[in-house]
Amino acid sequence: MISRKFENERLRRKQEEREIIDGLLDIYNDYKWLYDRFGDEQYKQMMEQIVEQLKKFTKRKRRE
Repeated sequence: MISRKFENERLRRKQEEREIIDGLLDIYNDYKWLYDRFGDEQYKQMMEQIVEQLKKFTKRKRRE
């Protein structure tokens, strides 16, 4: 019973992590499209911030 509960929690967390990463990548792709289309540096800065967030998130995950 405990191992099933633990496994369900682990699977739920993995799904949440995937959703966070997918969301960040979707936002990155939106800003990339805008940057490619209009060339505004603010879009590029947002892309860089998103990449930093992805790095922090994946670095934290490797430590766990």
